[in-house]
Amino acid sequence: MSSKAHANQPSNEDEEMKILIATDIHLGYQYNKKRGIDSDDSFTTFEEILQYGRQYEVDFILLGGDLFHDTRPSQTVLIKCLELLRKYCLGPREIKIEFLSDPNVIFQHCTYKTVNYEDPNLNICMPVFSIHGNHDDPSFGAIGSMDLMSVSGLINYFGKWTDVTHIEIPPLILKKGETHVALYGLSYINDQRLSRLIRDDKVNLLQPKDIPECFNIFVLHQNRIKHNQFEYVPQTILPKFLNLVIWGHEHECRITPEYVDDTHYYISQPGSSIATSLCESEATPKHIGILTVSKKQFKIKELKLETVRPFLFDNLDLREVEIPSKPSEELSISVYNFVDDYIENVLMSKLATQLSGNSKQPTLPLLRLRILYNSDKEMFDPIKLAQKYCDEVANPMEMVIFRKPLSSGGKASTLYADDGYDEMAQILSYDDENRDWKTTVQSGLKKYFSLEENKDKLTVLTVNGLNEALNRFVDGGDTDAFKDIVSHQMNKTIVHLETCEVDTSESIHDEIKNFRDKRLEQEEEEMEEMQAVFCNPKNKRIEKKLNTVLDENVTVLSDHDEDGTITYRAVPKKVRGTGKSRGSRGGGRGRGKTSEKKSSDALNTSQSAKIQLAKKRKQDQTTLQECMRSGQSENDVFVISDSD
Repeated sequence: MSSKAHANQPSNEDEEMKILIATDIHLGYQYNKKRGIDSDDSFTTFEEILQYGRQYEVDFILLGGDLFHDTRPSQTVLIKCLELLRKYCLGPREIKIEFLSDPNVIFQHCTYKTVNYEDPNLNICMPVFSIHGNHDDPSFGAIGSMDLMSVSGLINYFGKWTDVTHIEIPPLILKKGETHVALYGLSYINDQRLSRLIRDDKVNLLQPKDIPECFNIFVLHQNRIKHNQFEYVPQTILPKFLNLVIWGHEHECRITPEYVDDTHYYISQPGSSIATSLCESEATPKHIGILTVSKKQFKIKELKLETVRPFLFDNLDLREVEIPSKPSEELSISVYNFVDDYIENVLMSKLATQLSGNSKQPTLPLLRLRILYNSDKEMFDPIKLAQKYCDEVANPMEMVIFRKPLSSGGKASTLYADDGYDEMAQILSYDDENRDWKTTVQSGLKKYFSLEENKDKLTVLTVNGLNEALNRFVDGGDTDAFKDIVSHQMNKTIVHLETCEVDTSESIHDEIKNFRDKRLEQEEEEMEEMQAVFCNPKNKRIEKKLNTVLDENVTVLSDHDEDGTITYRAVPKKVRGTGKSRGSRGGGRGRGKTSEKKSSDALNTSQSAKIQLAKKRKQDQTTLQECMRSGQSENDVFVISDSD
């Protein structure tokens, strides 16, 4: 443990083995994507970790999985990783630890079955040992990014299991003076599978017989927090002969070792070195540790990472604050003004205290404010705040989230939906003590979105459409199902808006909700429409081709008739906001002259492409050419029958 909390500390420097411990580096996370002004966060922090290793002259670095964020990282990400490892891990410094295990057993899954600092072709000054995590999991029997790191000679990759029915874990025996460390590693394995193997006593950590006084370290990469009955590893069931467990995968930094009751070991959870999600546990200060072992004694020196992007997570409970308001002012506006003031004068000041002064630390911070509310009247559009703070925070579009406190037994509760998990549990009516195994995802979604407080969480997309897409995805393996249904219902909503006199964002939003309500009242008609959307796989190909050949200023909208005919309409992509620029429509509908000209020009300029598309369909070719010649001054319609 840290020197502040643990009395069982090494005292003889000649016997000390120094190990830098870190987990979940996530190299490549959001690389080449816009997160503020910097996308190199993971590499910047990884370099700081390697610099700490050099500064403290550690005997080796121990990583607990997820060195990379993606299973198949890009070549650029791999190169940047290799550059850093080459820069800090190669050199003439003497290695003072001996490797006593059989390398053919420890590295049986590797191309080169040797520890890298004993390879005569390499000049290693700071060894790195690592297991793989769920993000860089190569999957069973496959080659992954960590295998590449192993072949490069810059990382000693261990703990890769090769049998899914029985796992035997031999230790890496490392010696320095009279200190012996037995290092066990288990790379990520499906939590349910591992839980079953542990219950069946099929996970065996092999103990060395000829080293009586050995400090036993186990590094793993699994769920520590209970997500379901068998979807985590209970921290009390690991072998009791262990002395220290280095726990990867959990991103919350709990690096100070915690003694586990009813066992004889401690657990240190370094957490991630960067924030990969905007949850509360990621906002704790990021640390790595220098583990010092002398015979059976140990301590951990906690080192705060100074290049981590500032991140503040805060909760604002509207039930506990007094919102100043004016007599004629809507409640949502009053709440918006209060929240704006709170962010500007309270939260931004707190974020400023996280600046370390390190020149490589990103200065544009991450901010997450979870607002707990009771009434929908208290909610406002977060886009307004995003526009104001777009140059002051790295995540303006995700800065504010609204959550309603969950109730339990009719009484108010301080529990709330936390970024999806609890809300999903509510959708599925999940209850550990009273499970309903007959509940389906589809019925749970329908019940959840039928509640008045959740009704407006779906506006363009209907729950019937969502469920039908889910059925197609699960039962039919249709990977485009969600994209197709979203595209169809967006187009349908746009067509409806074209018939309405709307000229403000509020009126558009209200009309979208009104249209949604009408569709909910016509459930049977909508279900038939959903079937028509998915019934003919040719429709997808036709619509995709039409979108390809049409001018970029035109989009294809489709309507499904009762006889199976699909009508495609080419319309300008820009939605008209008011009725002032429209021509006379007759019956309230038509096309303005400007829009008519754009659509006509777009169709005529892509005439040859359309003819080529329809050349094998004589009937449709004739119809399509007639549409192009006429310019489609009214509706820009061309028809393709379902029987084609």
